[in-house]
Amino acid sequence: MAVGFTNLTLTGSARAWARIAFSAAFVMVQATLVITAGGRPEAAFGFRMFSESSTISYSLSREVRSGPGADDVVVVPVPDGEWSAKDSQGVLRHVSWRDRVKRPELGAFDATFHASYSARAQLSRLTAALDDVAAHTPDDRETVRLLLDVTIRHNGREPEVIHLQSARRL
Repeated sequence: MAVGFTNLTLTGSARAWARIAFSAAFVMVQATLVITAGGRPEAAFGFRMFSESSTISYSLSREVRSGPGADDVVVVPVPDGEWSAKDSQGVLRHVSWRDRVKRPELGAFDATFHASYSARAQLSRLTAALDDVAAHTPDDRETVRLLLDVTIRHNGREPEVIHLQSARRL
């Protein structure tokens, strides 16, 4: 006789009702996922007979103060996602977008490529990456905010430019 275990068996009809309840709950969860797919940026669990054929390109820039103690800012382009900025001690430091963002499609600046899953999903990923880099670059005491200019061409239509910006850092 096993010590510490009890025999928890269900009768035949109780087992049948448990299966029915589990099956109904499973189908309801799956239906909820399918119905709410349009609300998610990548439309996960949604069905699309024909995939979106959008392209996307983006360029990174940063806002820096025009001078020490100045309130006005200047927009400085950031070629290839890398720049140099002074830290709190005044030492010049190298900062790279790719130190925080490891996905190659989120670091392909000034290049046009297919928007994986959809342009909306790629915009959501870029926004998250922009906020992450802005929040996790403590050695950069010059950058007020990071900016992304995103050009999207939905299924071959005219390009649309969307301007994303991180929260103010300083």
